[in-house]
Amino acid sequence: MRLAPLAALVALAAAAPVAARAAGEPDANVNVNANAPAAPPKKDRERAGKAPSKLAPPRPGARPAKLVNLYNQWTHEWLAITPGEPVPRATLDRFLRDHYTNKPTQMEPKLLEVLLGAAEHFKSDTAIVVSGFRHPKYNLLLRKKGHQVARDSNHTKGNAVDFYLPKIATLQLHAWAKDQKLGGVGLYPASQFVHMDTGPIRFWTGE
Repeated sequence: MRLAPLAALVALAAAAPVAARAAGEPDANVNVNANAPAAPPKKDRERAGKAPSKLAPPRPGARPAKLVNLYNQWTHEWLAITPGEPVPRATLDRFLRDHYTNKPTQMEPKLLEVLLGAAEHFKSDTAIVVSGFRHPKYNLLLRKKGHQVARDSNHTKGNAVDFYLPKIATLQLHAWAKDQKLGGVGLYPASQFVHMDTGPIRFWTGE
């Protein structure tokens, strides 16, 4: 009669860990680290399983084209040009406008080729424009003040540009300009710029 209570105690002892685990309590025989981080959610585990262990490096892109920066020393404006890409006619005309009257005219497209060609030849990324279009009214004003400007200057027709390249000797630029056989070429060593126009081929030296 005394064995029945003992058997019941043994059965209860065997069922206690199962009941404890069912209730969420740790088993006395299991080593539980209270400081262990919680398991990540199921979605995070699935996402981590799908992610590659090491991302492939991005493919390098094409090297950007080298720009030529034109600077108008009177208007203090910049015009960045990618060689080989067209420049809107209105944009060029506006950039090379007469600074005195602020009026543009239709400029000879070959003048842009001159600026870009010189920059490419001397490996310069900048060309400084001294004069582009010159309004007849401003041209007359300069003549009255004694400046060396022609009465019928090609500047008044939009066919000429005065410019220089930073760090390039004026004599070097002048020699290159003459080799182009485009038209008139003027050397201005004191002012340190070169004149080029699309008129008849001729050469002169100014101040």
